[in-house]
Amino acid sequence: MTYTRSTPSPRYTQLVDFYKQMHDAGTGKLQSSETFDGASLAPHIARIRMVIQEFRSKTLLDYGSGKGSYYQKKSFPVAGSKKLGSLQQYWGLQHLHLYDPGYPPLATLPDEVFDGVICTDVMEHIPEEDMDWVVDELLGYGRHFVYACIALYPAEKTFPDGSNVHVTLKDPKWWVECWERRRQAMLARDGKAPHYYLIFFASAGDGNPLALTSKR
Repeated sequence: MTYTRSTPSPRYTQLVDFYKQMHDAGTGKLQSSETFDGASLAPHIARIRMVIQEFRSKTLLDYGSGKGSYYQKKSFPVAGSKKLGSLQQYWGLQHLHLYDPGYPPLATLPDEVFDGVICTDVMEHIPEEDMDWVVDELLGYGRHFVYACIALYPAEKTFPDGSNVHVTLKDPKWWVECWERRRQAMLARDGKAPHYYLIFFASAGDGNPLALTSKR
């Protein structure tokens, strides 16, 4: 069966409900305010800024933002130091939209297209059977680029049913083939498509992640 945004898989629907529970109640180790708070964005802040500047992008969607904690702070980490001011100002954006289906305050899908889309620590949380429509959605929201980081390892967190929150663990080749297939389909249909940037982390502390892009 082919799943879509309007008819996602039963597993996708179940996982969104799990995320809502965990956002509200926290996990065994983390309070609710710390659970999926968006802190995984930190290692990508400087790299995302470079991509934004490359395309002179002014609008951005954070798809799967969690609680988006860094966007409310008056300082944020970059390369081991603290930058003062807002993250939106650092990136030079005129408009920023946060979306996360598992966090009710940010669960409304946008109805506009953005210059760029970022998706950090999200793809491995999507069931494999829903991957095509989610990648299509990400590409459809991006005018210039989509930046996605993907973990290749099991997470420390588990769902209430005991399963690991990283539900889709594949090698980089599988991910690139998936993204390239969907991008080529978009090009054939619309005559244009955003570039993608895929950043792969082999472990939680990976200091040298693999970066692959459609701009080759």
